Amino acid sequence: MKRGQMEMVGLLVIVILLLVLGVIFLKFLVAPASTTLADSRSSLESTRLLQALVLTTIQGKSFQEYAVACSGDSTACTVLRQEIGTIFTLLLKKGQKYSFYLIYNDQNILRLEQCTLGVVSSYPFTAIGGFYEVQLRLCS
Repeated sequence: MKRGQMEMVGLLVIVILLLVLGVIFLKFLVAPASTTLADSRSSLESTRLLQALVLTTIQGKSFQEYAVACSGDSTACTVLRQEIGTIFTLLLKKGQKYSFYLIYNDQNILRLEQCTLGVVSSYPFTAIGGFYEVQLRLCS
């Protein structure tokens, strides 16, 4: 090969490398933003909100006392439903949808459902009469 041909091949290799690097750069530039950070924040918010709710006192009774009462009394469920709705209205961002579930021995005894997809947090506890689980789903 002559010197001129070698220079042309070298130039062609450099151009091809630049094109490949340009395509890779454009792929990352145009790729959709990652939702991992947003999901982590929602998960943390959901977990902390649920923990705070379980430690809340409603009309002189603990949340857990209301949960136990709700498993056998519809009046306690009505009060709990109203108070939870009020708490979430005050604490969540305006327009934020959520779903709340109170589960007693694998049966859903209280459901406030506004959405079906989102980040779910769970808080299990035992009380008189069985196993309880509180679930909160925050939706975007």
